[in-house]
Amino acid sequence: MAGVRLLGAVLIMATASCLFAQEEPVANLAQAADSSQSVRHDYRFEVASIRPGAFTGFAYGDPRLKPQYSPGHYREDDVTLAHLAGEAFGIKHSYELETPDWMNNAYFTLNATLPDGASRADIPVMLRHLLEDRFGLRYHHATRQMSGYELVVVKSGLGLTKSPLPASQRSTVKGPPIEIGMDGKLHVSKDARSTELNTGTNAEWHGRNETMKQMADQLVLKLDAPVIDRTGLDGEYDFMLLYTPATTSALASRILSSPSSASIPSGDGGGASAPVEQPLLRDALREQLGLELRRVKNVTVDVVIIDEAKQKPTQN
Repeated sequence: MAGVRLLGAVLIMATASCLFAQEEPVANLAQAADSSQSVRHDYRFEVASIRPGAFTGFAYGDPRLKPQYSPGHYREDDVTLAHLAGEAFGIKHSYELETPDWMNNAYFTLNATLPDGASRADIPVMLRHLLEDRFGLRYHHATRQMSGYELVVVKSGLGLTKSPLPASQRSTVKGPPIEIGMDGKLHVSKDARSTELNTGTNAEWHGRNETMKQMADQLVLKLDAPVIDRTGLDGEYDFMLLYTPATTSALASRILSSPSSASIPSGDGGGASAPVEQPLLRDALREQLGLELRRVKNVTVDVVIIDEAKQKPTQN
């Protein structure tokens, strides 16, 4: 349908302020495999071609930038060097990686062959070796204290519904998560797992069998800042949240402060505004689910800091 854009997720690039860092130098990449990665062997790509790529309009972390994996083969098209570093270190959120600015504007296409015995789980360590060998990448870890948010239950009460079925009894979803209804509009499918329908100015976030920790993790993606689950709620919940997403970085700072009567840019570059049909995220959480995001300081985050990298790789 014309004018409707379906996005798997909306990533808002907000800036988390760093208060101080305790730096921990690392000798080399092989010694510093990210603890979140399940590395079974110290593999290297058997063959790897790195060629200049092109700007696609997608930012780091965009779910449309999906690597192509098949047994024995790995490929990433038109991604920045910062994106490849994020894949190498298992970075889930942009604030966990600090790179020189140029790394966010240097695009490459990687086409690699895996050695015998290697699997998808071994790719991060192979990427780390590749970046070290071909780009001279050097880095270290630092413990940052950042501003973030805590998710709490408001005094007026909870608006979530306990999931009726445990994980072991969930029905298998056979169709797509989004479908066209009888009215000709896009809707979230009745049996869809957790998903989001985003039309640019309105969003429907449907959660199914989600823990509060999982919700906090999703809010991290939307705010690009640490979110800590302080609800004290156990178990899994179903919910639907209707809200107006912050679609530009200029709006990101307003997501927790603007009233429901705010307006958003029309996108035509003329400065015109369109009325907000749904509350912004903070207000929607409080009004519809009985949850609140409160600002907190000194959230401890492990950050990978890129110290050095060449702008062009060695020859294939």
